[in-house]
Amino acid sequence: MKRAMQIGAILATLTAATAVSAAEHEILILPDAYFPSILYLDDGDTVKFTNLTGVEHNIISKHESWALGPIADQSSVTMVIEQGIQTEFYDANAVSEEDGSYLVEGRMSFAAAPLD
Repeated sequence: MKRAMQIGAILATLTAATAVSAAEHEILILPDAYFPSILYLDDGDTVKFTNLTGVEHNIISKHESWALGPIADQSSVTMVIEQGIQTEFYDANAVSEEDGSYLVEGRMSFAAAPLD
């Protein structure tokens, strides 16, 4: 019984450590940019996309492997990031009339953040 309690305490500690290590990040949706344009994160982190544009927005990843939206003005949508997720994303509402390319793009990276 004592051993089972010790194992339970170890598992609870590991679970708490995992939950504490995940960071929360925010990406602001601006009229013609994301801020930050590159977000450095780790597996299990959460990212909140907050729309500050005055109009509704939809965010899609490269190859449309994931999508968020519609996100109303002054609203947020949060997602958990897992290793292997497509990290390039675009504003589906900002498309070039000339060639159909996306005009607003952002990126998440699992690499270490550069030092300034």
